[in-house]
Amino acid sequence: MTRFGHAQVLGFSEDVCKALASVRESLMRAGVDADAIGSMIRAQHEQVADLNAQQESQKRQLSETTAKYEAAKDRLYVMSSGALDTAMAGVTKTSSAAKNLQRLRSRIRKPKGNAEVLPVTKPSA
Repeated sequence: MTRFGHAQVLGFSEDVCKALASVRESLMRAGVDADAIGSMIRAQHEQVADLNAQQESQKRQLSETTAKYEAAKDRLYVMSSGALDTAMAGVTKTSSAAKNLQRLRSRIRKPKGNAEVLPVTKPSA
């Protein structure tokens, strides 16, 4: 809805609260409860600030979790690949059993389903 950034909106709300306080007496004479309006704005300001802090914390946590996930996934691949190498060596690398085991590594590198073949264009001379 709003095109303005976090700091702009928070600053704007603070400025409006200050402005309401500066004309409080005139507003009260006109039947406008400046204190109630300012109170509502300050409560909403606090909620926005709290939600922003929560969102920033979650972004940091997500980034840290993603890095941990990627590292764990890489370790799992290396462990699995090493175990496969050990199994192949255990059944003699040139045996048919080793060739069947080797297919496990080949399968992970192939995309599942029908892979789209893209046309190759010749470079212009």
